[in-house]
Amino acid sequence: MKPGFVMTALLAASLISACGGGGSSSPAPVANTPTPNVPTEPETPTPEPPADRPATVSAPFADYGTVLNILPPGQDDIGGLSSLTADIPGLGDLVGTLLDDLVAETGLVPALTKEPHFDDQLGLYDALVRSEPGLTDDQLTDYFKAAPLLGPDAGNWESELTLDAAGYQVDIKRDNFGVPHIYGDSRRDALFGVGYVTAADRLFLLDVLRRAGRGELSRFLGPADFSFDQDIAVDAPYREEDRTTMIAKTIARFGDDGAQVFEDATNYVAGLNQYVSDARGGLLQVPVEYVALGVQLEPFVIEDVVAIATLIQGIFAGGGGNEHKNVLLLQALEEQTGSAETACALWKDLRNGLDAESSVTTTRSFATQSPPTLPDLCPLSGELAGQFPGAVMFDAGSFQAHQPLSHEPCGRPGQPQCPEALGNVPALPGTGVVGGLLDTVGDLLGGILSLSFLHDDGAQLGSQWATLTRQVRQLGNASEERLSDEQRQEVMQRIAGIETGLNGLRDGFPSTMSNALLLNAEHSASGQPLAVFGPQTSYFVPQLLLEMSIHGGDINTRGMTFTGLPYVVIGRGPDFAWSATSGSSDLTDVRVVQRCSPAEAPAHGEGGYQVNGQCKPFDVIDEEWVARWNLASSTDPEAVGQNEAVQRRVIRTEEYGPVIGFATVSGLPVAVTRQRSTYFAELDTALPFMQATRNEVHDVQSFYDVFYNTTGSFNWFYIDDRDIAFFHSGDYPQRANGIHPELPSWGNGQYDWNGFLPQQAHPQESNPERGYLASWNNRPARDWWAADAHAPYGSAHRNDILDVRLQQLVEEGSVTRARMVEAMGDAATVDLRGQEIIPHALALLENAPVTGDQDSAIRLMQDWVTNGAMRRDRDGSGNYDEEAAVALMDAWYPLMIDILLPQVTAVEDVDGQNLSLMGRDNKPGAGGSAYNNGYYGYVGRVLEQALGTSANPYRALRCADSDDSNACRDALADSLNQAIEQLGGIASMDSWNVDESQDQIQHRAIGLSGVAPIHWQNRPTFQQVVEFTGHR
Repeated sequence: MKPGFVMTALLAASLISACGGGGSSSPAPVANTPTPNVPTEPETPTPEPPADRPATVSAPFADYGTVLNILPPGQDDIGGLSSLTADIPGLGDLVGTLLDDLVAETGLVPALTKEPHFDDQLGLYDALVRSEPGLTDDQLTDYFKAAPLLGPDAGNWESELTLDAAGYQVDIKRDNFGVPHIYGDSRRDALFGVGYVTAADRLFLLDVLRRAGRGELSRFLGPADFSFDQDIAVDAPYREEDRTTMIAKTIARFGDDGAQVFEDATNYVAGLNQYVSDARGGLLQVPVEYVALGVQLEPFVIEDVVAIATLIQGIFAGGGGNEHKNVLLLQALEEQTGSAETACALWKDLRNGLDAESSVTTTRSFATQSPPTLPDLCPLSGELAGQFPGAVMFDAGSFQAHQPLSHEPCGRPGQPQCPEALGNVPALPGTGVVGGLLDTVGDLLGGILSLSFLHDDGAQLGSQWATLTRQVRQLGNASEERLSDEQRQEVMQRIAGIETGLNGLRDGFPSTMSNALLLNAEHSASGQPLAVFGPQTSYFVPQLLLEMSIHGGDINTRGMTFTGLPYVVIGRGPDFAWSATSGSSDLTDVRVVQRCSPAEAPAHGEGGYQVNGQCKPFDVIDEEWVARWNLASSTDPEAVGQNEAVQRRVIRTEEYGPVIGFATVSGLPVAVTRQRSTYFAELDTALPFMQATRNEVHDVQSFYDVFYNTTGSFNWFYIDDRDIAFFHSGDYPQRANGIHPELPSWGNGQYDWNGFLPQQAHPQESNPERGYLASWNNRPARDWWAADAHAPYGSAHRNDILDVRLQQLVEEGSVTRARMVEAMGDAATVDLRGQEIIPHALALLENAPVTGDQDSAIRLMQDWVTNGAMRRDRDGSGNYDEEAAVALMDAWYPLMIDILLPQVTAVEDVDGQNLSLMGRDNKPGAGGSAYNNGYYGYVGRVLEQALGTSANPYRALRCADSDDSNACRDALADSLNQAIEQLGGIASMDSWNVDESQDQIQHRAIGLSGVAPIHWQNRPTFQQVVEFTGHR
């Protein structure tokens, strides 16, 4: 694993999931009196929830059943330098000397050795993929750790700490996995302990996140990657006073509960700052990254919590805001096909807005957010303005995205002056480590710390760096203990990691989290419900998530929080547990505002916009800073020492959010904005977690009531000793009449939202008739439309992998916890393409005679599908158990797309833009999460159409763009022949192989230390196994 500093892009990947822009047919919409649409009632009556249970917790440490969990790689955040020095002779002795200057610069004492629980859960997590069939309950602790609520007198603590400071008193006791159990006499004491523990276990990550949540990570970590700052500037741009205002609004909006959230945050921040104070006073060691980077450790403020909440809302809780993509796609399809009717038919096929065959979590019917129904109308037709006067189609070719963040080189002769004093250039990741290998690093380090490179434009420093990289290749030649080739290669990889670690992480970070499997009580061996569930948040070192057990006042809970938030977000209470998956439903709309010139021209020069008959000036945020060069930025000698001036120019409307683009409508200039229901309300989502941690959840109805308060789009799951339940949360707007939810809409005061959907209109169910609940970021319910341009809800979705296994468990009956875990573990290694596409492909090929080579390939794939279509190396040999079939799958699927889906691939490059509504293949890789979106449903259904077996054929999408099934079969056979040829022919089938290392999960290092890669598995990164047998 390359240990580079990948912290910046940490959250860069898909960070604010909502994104979009729009267009229109008429700048002066028809007058319309907006009235809320009342969602249709579900087709089947809502079952009566079970009887209430006591709300009061009288025995917080009582044993009400079994909860296991796992959070790889481990609880601790400090890997030290041991993993970098162990295999390099003499390096350990040099590191201390080389860090002396850095310690003097920062005043901080670095931790140079690995903490004991840095990676001690990684082996347990990875081992499950190699478990033998037939797991038993008593074997589960080979793969998970016990997660009880322990009393303070439980004993056998690995460490105990009593804090008596700043008016707080709290005991922090750690178990044999390093998980902190926090005990306070009061709620305020407990929250103080939560803050202290968070800083102790995730200090550097916490610092990264608070900068990232402000969209200013480049100010902290340099110019290696600006993508995250760009996303925040587009979707969640705030001034610091905006964050302060949000705090005040939360207090006012929720009354006593709002005041409690504020008090909790205050106590939490006090705990963070107690740790910071101790560290700055030299009483505690800090992550070595502070010293290696030379960055300052500064106190925290409550606004940091708001910034991090903004980040989390954006990563996992967004939905919608892509209506402009529908406009662009429709216009491109009309240009390509020459027919508005055909373009609309294809668009609806590609949209999967309401696919009847898509996997759902509840089979009950819930209307789409609003309006409840849509006519089968083509947006390109002349009927749009009459039926949807609030919808906007901007002029073809007129949309231009607004880029609020820009950057350019600064500070050298011929370049602009940098916007702020440089101060002390940070010391760099790797200078002390790689540089310690040879004398060159002394000059290099000295040059950085003395700022000498500013005097010669970095020429001397660039020369020193070039010398360093050249000499590393010869490392050990003059030494009695020469480095091996493998060791030399490892050193070079570490150097490369310094430069590349920050780049490319964006693609590896999932925009959704998952998954959940829950089984009704009547199907289990014990007669109690079962659950295996958790969030899938990619893999980092240290993990973005943090586990703790908290007790004090009315708090009694254990589970995971996102680093920087004061509450357990997913976990357990004394007799219940809960979890979530991302919902991705439509809480963001693209608006179009007509541009105008205010009577008093604003100084910013951007003019204004029309709303409610007035011309209001845009609100413009102008900020600039310098992104200071470091070795994580670039090792190109020409770029060494090159700083970047960053300008952020955000244009906002008061009513409809930030501007994301400009266009024209019937020739008139407009601005395109994004209105998100959670914008300026980021902290509101703290309310349900505050309520859950004080155990206001005690039965199904209270679960519904609490998690309805979640503002972001999530699927929530609940289990106790008798019930399982599901609730789909989010502030989903009730849209005015005249708005088409798949298209941009006018932002002029006539089509404003009319509040949000009531609780009963949200998808929800308890103890479902079919016997289980399953979620893997799929459609939540029948008749619930996919958000504007969200297209993965097709006929093949990764939740199908869970559905088939849970259906089997319901049929089996007498299901144990271990059997549930086994089903989840099997699902985690399934190739969705093999399960959902290959059976149709093989059936079509066998409709006519096949060649000998094709027959061999068909039998190979039939056996693989029969065995579960898995990418699994159960014996740990380094090769997949059915490697030839996996190799053929990987070679064949891209060719299927190219040959069978020309109508889809045609929109992948339209004037240099990819207008497809999703990617081709979300294949296994370093981030773990896979098959969440891709052309799987497109391929599967066109094959079904050719077979004549499709229950819901497409309107216009056809296999090989032909209605002739023989043409489809010939095209499919051609794709198979090409795949076989790519692999070297059938005769070499025994040598067909897959580079399993390309699939392996790589924990992305947020610092200097990494961990070994593990077997690919498509499963949560924090996971609970739950079976309660009693209740309070």
